[in-house]
Amino acid sequence: MSQRPHPAAHPAPQTEGLERMDVEAAALAARHRHHPLVKTLGAASELADQIPLGTVCGAVIAGGLAAGRPDVARTGLRMMVAHVLANAVKRQIKNRLRRIRPEEVVKDRDYTFEPGETQGGHDTSFPSGHTAGAVAVAAIVARDMPPLALPAWAAAALMSGVQIPRARHYPADVAAGAAVGLTAARLVDLLLPPNPPSQENPMSDSATKTIVALFQTREAADYAIEHLVQQHGLNRADIFAEAQGDDNTAGTRPSGGDAAKGDTPSDPALRGGIRLSADVAADKADLVRNAFEEMGGQDIAAR
Repeated sequence: MSQRPHPAAHPAPQTEGLERMDVEAAALAARHRHHPLVKTLGAASELADQIPLGTVCGAVIAGGLAAGRPDVARTGLRMMVAHVLANAVKRQIKNRLRRIRPEEVVKDRDYTFEPGETQGGHDTSFPSGHTAGAVAVAAIVARDMPPLALPAWAAAALMSGVQIPRARHYPADVAAGAAVGLTAARLVDLLLPPNPPSQENPMSDSATKTIVALFQTREAADYAIEHLVQQHGLNRADIFAEAQGDDNTAGTRPSGGDAAKGDTPSDPALRGGIRLSADVAADKADLVRNAFEEMGGQDIAAR
């Protein structure tokens, strides 16, 4: 049966309750601080320090301006404001609360967490500044660029989480830093809202494609239209049918009621096919192209 360690052996024997658990968790994780993976991730997490992260935000602003993308430049500006705000709040807290970093505790077993002015970097553990900046910027990226939300949050989680095994912060420091970052991002949303959604007709958007196909009969063209509407949910108003040639509404060969009447001079002129065109979002272009092909469409093209 295992025995509890003597209180004197505890890294912070004077603590109790949640604080004691926080210190114990940090001391346990600090055993891995020399592991190569922890060192590698720790070095990468320095990207979330004030100057490197500010440089990243500035690069996004510059890149957006250079590419003629004001929406990207605005996102970069929002990232910068959130980063600066998070770090300003973090600095105010650090200047008023002294907490010895875990790396000092595991070496010297001299733990302090109390109000007071900092006496150097060794007692500025609370809250985690790397976490505050990383979370603030990730929240802005996720809000403005949803496709990048997952990698942004994953990067922020790695940069924040590794601070514990590398013995730079306690779990509570990281949690407090995340709260500061999220609060900063929320304030930026209120003070500097993200780009409003475009009010333009979605069919004029550059992300819209027009898929065109030629059908030999009106019956086949009508069937293709119904298939797109019923099976794939396309708006009927975004699908257009027109004769390929003049004075032709039936296609290149008889079908349906036309075929039943026989080939007589009174039948509709059969001088060309029926051209269908569908205006769809770019992410549905392949779906429509495949549907046209399955329905017997020819000369399928996108524009």
